[in-house]
Amino acid sequence: MATLGELLRLIEINLEALRKALFRQYIRVVARLLRRDQLVAGSERKFRALLESAPDAVVIVDWHGHIKLVNAQAEKLFGWPRAEIVGQNVSALIPKAFRATHREHIKSYLATASPRPMGRDQELHGLRKDGSVFPVEISLGPLQTEEGLLVSAAIRDITDRKRAEAALREAEERFRTAFEEAPVGMALAGLDGRIVHVNRSMCEITGHSSEQLEATSLASITHPDDVTADLEEMQRLIDGEIAHYRAERRYLHAAGHPVPIDLSAAVIRDDAGEARHFLIQAHDITERKRFEGQLQYLADHDPLTSMFNRRRFEHELDRELARAVRYQSPGALLAIDLDHFKYVNDALGHSVGDELITRVGGIFRSRLRNTDIIARLGGDEFAVILPGADEREAVLVADKLLHVLRQEARSPEASERVKRVTATVGIALFGDAPMTGEELLVEADIAMYDAKEAGRDRYEIYDVARNRHGRMHARLTWVDRIREAIEHDRFVLHAQPILSLAGDPVPRLELLIRMLGEGDDLIPPGTFLYIAERFDLIQAIDRWVIRRAIALLAAQNRAGRPVHISLNLSAKSVTDPELPAFVTAELAAAGIDGRGLCVEVTETAAIVNVDRAKHFAHTLEELGCEFALDDFGAGFASFYYLKHMVFDYVKIDGEFIHDLPASRVNQLVVRSVVDIARGLGKRTIAEFVGDQETQDLLARYGVDYAQGFHVAKPQPLELLDLNHPSWSREIAGC
Repeated sequence: MATLGELLRLIEINLEALRKALFRQYIRVVARLLRRDQLVAGSERKFRALLESAPDAVVIVDWHGHIKLVNAQAEKLFGWPRAEIVGQNVSALIPKAFRATHREHIKSYLATASPRPMGRDQELHGLRKDGSVFPVEISLGPLQTEEGLLVSAAIRDITDRKRAEAALREAEERFRTAFEEAPVGMALAGLDGRIVHVNRSMCEITGHSSEQLEATSLASITHPDDVTADLEEMQRLIDGEIAHYRAERRYLHAAGHPVPIDLSAAVIRDDAGEARHFLIQAHDITERKRFEGQLQYLADHDPLTSMFNRRRFEHELDRELARAVRYQSPGALLAIDLDHFKYVNDALGHSVGDELITRVGGIFRSRLRNTDIIARLGGDEFAVILPGADEREAVLVADKLLHVLRQEARSPEASERVKRVTATVGIALFGDAPMTGEELLVEADIAMYDAKEAGRDRYEIYDVARNRHGRMHARLTWVDRIREAIEHDRFVLHAQPILSLAGDPVPRLELLIRMLGEGDDLIPPGTFLYIAERFDLIQAIDRWVIRRAIALLAAQNRAGRPVHISLNLSAKSVTDPELPAFVTAELAAAGIDGRGLCVEVTETAAIVNVDRAKHFAHTLEELGCEFALDDFGAGFASFYYLKHMVFDYVKIDGEFIHDLPASRVNQLVVRSVVDIARGLGKRTIAEFVGDQETQDLLARYGVDYAQGFHVAKPQPLELLDLNHPSWSREIAGC
């Protein structure tokens, strides 16, 4: 198919041929008039009328080169009145640089005079009276008269055409360059799919040379599963049903592996509207797919154990329940909670607790079938789906897990203080009766707490009859207990001081929530927050914390003693479209702006809905609040959030602070994070600081703030002296 430039040139050639044919006809008519009447009587009038009606400038010269006649178009073109130009040598209309060449042309032409264009393959130029030079195209024709041979020259100003041709060449060159150098793969293919031309990027995407690609077809490099869909869309393009289409496809690399691409296709049509070629653009999205896979993994998996998280587990549970109803097959759900895990965290620190959780998860996973589904729901609670298992099989699995846990899961660091690690299991059975995953989880939770009340380190099976027909009010489910705590304000705040390593005198602390149980026992957040999140109660808890934090901030401001308060929000709150308005209203009611309030969000919370998280962060910024990326470095997406999220602080994950003095890798990571944060104008906070040597090393690296058991342990908010004049020097002794 002709390119756009070729089509334009073809049209121009056809128009030029027509113009030249008309000029030859004009010459023949003039010659007949001259031969018959020798420019006398009425023929002169006819001749002059014909001369003036010519579409181009016409200049008639004798064989000496003197101008005999010109028409109005010539006057206009050259800027000479005919009274001044007639009689002059034609060289007056020719630039000096071209006059010698022109004389040679005239001699040659007079030797064999016939109608023809002048100066084939040469640039011709005219000279106006004002001295300006312009490109021209000239057609010559002989005129026999009594005075001898005259030459008629039809002259056309081709400035606009030259400009258009230059613009066309430039456009073609730009298109050619854009095609060849495009960062996406591009291909021109016939309607049969045969590849006509490809660029370098297409070769890089497929691993084939241009010669190889231009000897094959689009179908041959497309994954077999995608060929049919491509052919259908291309036929729709040809039929004019769509102007273009875009889809994700897979090309086959020369090495044999599939390459995911973002494919765009359009059809190129001729002037008659007939489809001639396909223009294909292919963008390699391997990295995007890899990143999406990582994001999906983060969204579905617990970062500590790499097991499914609660969100993904609920999806799998609903799917398994639907399958059980459809195929009339049994199954069981195990809810597993470690016994006395709070003691491990409080006595030995969260790093030991995390290590224990990881070990327990590995033990459970190694004892289950590949078809079983295990997840860490949060804190120290796990859940297992046993597809196809009846009551006997479920009991055998629960008993095996409890037994192996007693034998293998003891933490070496806890050997003297924690004699053994045990767990409690609740079993809920399901089958052909329709029920929701939420209902089954509640049943398993009830059974688990029955087992805890019966002495722990054991299992219980949910008794449908006993539990459906009433239980004592004292045996509330966790969901009921959380709802009651929300309704009756049964939460308290603890706080963990944050030490400024650079001498910032403003007191800093992170608020930590506890729930009041029976007898006002404190229930740690790991026990109830994940349940609250599962049953959409977490938003109410987060709002409770926000309201208390703003009240504390306002009280300190009124007293002239500013304080900096950090608090954590769940993923559901961060992506709640109504929360920004709530924060705005609470600040307005307290009569303060958001300065001094910092919201901490983990990357796994932000990943649920990045756009909403970004909107929330921007709203906080407008209110004067600050934003911190918590657990930085714990997931694959950390650096993505550095680029795309508004934030003020980076909280370095405790994994890189633990054993910092002895770990070169941790040292390199911490120094790198500090350098990046400084380059972005942000501050850094190190979590889980466990000793003075680590604290000194962090100060040397330029970390701004430290937080951990060595700095200060969490304690009731009312016990912290926020007004102490030497806060930053004294908090280690709190």
